[in-house]
Parts: sequence; C-alpha cells; structure tokens
Amino acid sequence: MRTQRPVFCILATVLALTAAGCGYQRHYLQGEAIHVRARRVAVLPLVNRTEHPHAGQIVGDLLTTEIYAGTDFVVMEETRMREALRGEAPDLDEVLDRAVALEVGRRLDVDTVIFGSVTEFRYKRGLDEDPVVGVNLRLLDVPRDRILWAASRSGTGGCFWLCEDSLNRLAQRVCREMVTAMAEAR
Repeated sequence: MRTQRPVFCILATVLALTAAGCGYQRHYLQGEAIHVRARRVAVLPLVNRTEHPHAGQIVGDLLTTEIYAGTDFVVMEETRMREALRGEAPDLDEVLDRAVALEVGRRLDVDTVIFGSVTEFRYKRGLDEDPVVGVNLRLLDVPRDRILWAASRSGTGGCFWLCEDSLNRLAQRVCREMVTAMAEAR
C-alpha cells in the first residue's frame, strides 16, 4: 500500500501538468453584462500574425460559426460588411487598433465589433507534429466606445486524452472555448 501512494502522486502530478499544457486562456471582463440584449455584431477579419497565409481567415470563419452557435448575437455577414465598407474603410485584414474598429463599427451601424489576431497556427515539431493555435480577441461596445471583453487563448493538440491531430479541429475548439467564456461572462 505504501508503494501505491507515491506512484499515485506522481501520476496525478504528470496528468495535471499535461492538462495545463493543453491550453491556456486569460480574459478580461468590463464588469457589466455583455448580453443585456441581442447585439448586432460585426466580426472583423482577424489579423494574421503567423506564417500560414490564410490563418486569419480560417480562424475568423470558425469563430463566426461558434458565435452563431453559442450566443444570441445577430452577426453581420462578411460579404455584406465588405460591400458596406467598399472603398471607404481601412484594410479590414489589418484592424487591430481600437479607434479603427470603432470607426468601422459606426460606419456599419452595429452595436458591437469583435476584432483581434491569430498569433499561432501551425504544427510544432517534436516527437510528433502537434497542432498549435493562439488567438487574441476583443469585444468593443460601439455606442459607448468601451472594450467589454478581451481574451487570449492558446491550445496545443499534444495532450493524452484531448488529443487533436488536426489544426482545424484545434482552432475550432479554441474558438468554441473563447465564445463559451464570453457568453458566460455576465
């Protein structure tokens, strides 16, 4: 019985460290309800800070799907958003500045703008090539010019029981976890 206890403690420690390595999220909430009503939302294209040429578009599409599925937001379609801003707005693929996001939100006549960046979208080399995804998001209340919620989330697919072998599935999981955290922030 004495030999089982140290083995159990070592196993529990290894599992805890492995779980901690699977993903990390840090978020900020402005102390008031995000969902006091159904918000009209524009999800701006995410700025791609990776070497993958389409990471911002891929993660942005997954994020929009998760917002549809996990919130009561009324999301403006990307095609409609781009048509409304044609020739008038800055390059939407590079919006990281709050003032620019605010200007875009006012031109689109929406309550909320979601903007941010993708900082990791790759397979990391090691014994296996595990997918790695990192995303930063901000939710801007346009009428009050205030960031209501912000989060940074990273995840890796190299965990024992939550193993993701696909970069796309991992990105979808990261987006779902971020939207869930946002929806629960009341």
